[in-house]
Amino acid sequence: MADEQNNSLITNTLKNLTIVNFPATLKLTSTNYLGWKTQIEALLHGLDLYRFIDGTHPAPSPTTAADGKITPHKDYQQWFRQDRLLFGALVGSLSPQIVPLVTNASSSREAWQTLAGTYASPSRGHIKQLQHRLKQLTKTSDQTITDYMQNIKTVVDELAIPGKKLDQEDVIDAVLNGLDQSAYKPILDAIHARDSSISFNELHEKLINHELALTQQVPATEIHQPAAAFYAHHQTTRKPWAPR
Repeated sequence: MADEQNNSLITNTLKNLTIVNFPATLKLTSTNYLGWKTQIEALLHGLDLYRFIDGTHPAPSPTTAADGKITPHKDYQQWFRQDRLLFGALVGSLSPQIVPLVTNASSSREAWQTLAGTYASPSRGHIKQLQHRLKQLTKTSDQTITDYMQNIKTVVDELAIPGKKLDQEDVIDAVLNGLDQSAYKPILDAIHARDSSISFNELHEKLINHELALTQQVPATEIHQPAAAFYAHHQTTRKPWAPR
């Protein structure tokens, strides 16, 4: 009997409220703000809760005055409960070292603005940190070309948030500079000998072709096949940065 009463109480308490659960694997770190923000925004739009953080659904006044009497606002408690549920979910999506940034936030919107101000602000220090990361990125021996180029693209996208969008040629240079200059010399020579710049996607096709050749120890005459032929043979290769 007591359990039934407790369940009834919980049901009544949660009536008209949306329970917010973000994936356990979705954690904000100091280096993945753009990806985290993109996923959180998509989920909140789907739950019709994005208005809590974009400022279009502010908190009602806690009380109202009518006929000379101060009474609780009928909508405030509903707003407050929903905002607390959203705030708790946001905190749960942060890595432990980031949680202290929002412990004093009074609402989910304030927490959201604090995180944006920290990781999306065009501060000189933040930009220089990202630029340094981009210069230091290199392809390791246990890393695939696709993973390596995805890491490059992530930093480039993060630089674009504060308005420091890189030219395509700068992005290509960053990719080439991080490669093993000996193992990828044929590709590097071919790219530098071109009269026109190469696109990110075209470079990806050429590099995975060369990577496959290195893995299978294909004779040098077979390394540089047209990208279209490689694509036809490996139709399932998907670029993480390409539109779905």
